Amino acid sequence: MKLLLLAAVILASLTAHAQTEITPTQRSYESISFEDDLDFDNIELAIARQLRSYDRGLKGSIRFGTKVYPKLILRDSLLHFQKLAQKAKECLKKRVVRTDCYDQFNAAMNADFAIYKTVPGKEESGYGKKQWTKFTAYYSPDFHGSRTPTERFNKAIYSMPTNELDRKQTRVDIDYNGALKGKGLELFYVEESFYDLYLFHVQGGGRIHVYDEKGKEEIKYLSYVGTNSQPFKMVFHYFVDNGLLPRNQATVPAQRDYLAQNPHMEPAVFGSCPNYIYFRESDEEPVGVNNIPLTEGRSVAIDRRIYKTFGILNFIRAKKSYRDEATGKIIQTPFSRFFIAQDTGGAIRGNSRCDLYMGYGNEAETTAYSLNDLGEQYMLIKKI
Repeated sequence: MKLLLLAAVILASLTAHAQTEITPTQRSYESISFEDDLDFDNIELAIARQLRSYDRGLKGSIRFGTKVYPKLILRDSLLHFQKLAQKAKECLKKRVVRTDCYDQFNAAMNADFAIYKTVPGKEESGYGKKQWTKFTAYYSPDFHGSRTPTERFNKAIYSMPTNELDRKQTRVDIDYNGALKGKGLELFYVEESFYDLYLFHVQGGGRIHVYDEKGKEEIKYLSYVGTNSQPFKMVFHYFVDNGLLPRNQATVPAQRDYLAQNPHMEPAVFGSCPNYIYFRESDEEPVGVNNIPLTEGRSVAIDRRIYKTFGILNFIRAKKSYRDEATGKIIQTPFSRFFIAQDTGGAIRGNSRCDLYMGYGNEAETTAYSLNDLGEQYMLIKKI
């Protein structure tokens, strides 16, 4: 009887351990200066979207460092952080000295939250004494268009063809030879260039400002729905391999400028990437994991193979970029900000690997195509 009871206890212990998700993190006992470069704008929206996802339930446990928490701690952490952030926002609106607001906020954060740093694997670029995280960024292109073609809005965005022959047409066949024209597949017509449409396909979703015949505007979103199953290859390689641009200068702005000055080269350049993406129209922003709409400047993609439960509150110190209008140069500047883990991606691989969703606009695009650096990543869990 005792042996049976002991076996049952061991089995229960092993089962409980098997249900515990383990994160590659370790506790940091140093006080952190938590300053948010957006002064908490948009963070409440990101939290609300995550909490709606949590309404479906959070079961099991998760380990950060050496401590095991019930997964409900992720929801509680967001709720408690939300209260502290709201208090800080109210303070920032009222006070002239912003440092006083952040001093109060930092004291509460360091007192109420356990701080964990991600631990990179030996093969990761951030591996070492400082335990860095590798950061890149992505964005959603912004378009202007209409539901009917005009002289201004003359390039189509297509839905997925049901006919396999139509679906497998190449980029050049579709954009330059009119392979899908007039088949009722046009979602919108836009004024932006074919190069902008190519970048839109790379990102897999975006936003469109739709204008009717009276100039009235509405906002719609476009999300990935399928592909033509043709090979994908960044056109960067065509520019470099054919001597159009030097490798170290073949940036997105340089590629765009080249095609603007040499429009006759477009079919050859885009012919090197026959892959084509089809979209669906939506009233909601592009979604991440668990169909959570991504929040501009607040959602971050992490490796789903390693972090299986999303919604973890992150504090990140990295770099963002902008283009100096006077010189045209890309300037990188340090920043720190709170993000929530709400997305993943095929290229996001590693314990300490993040892709920051920067949202819309020129600055978001510039950061998306220039950020490739190491920085600091902390995961924050409410103390219990």
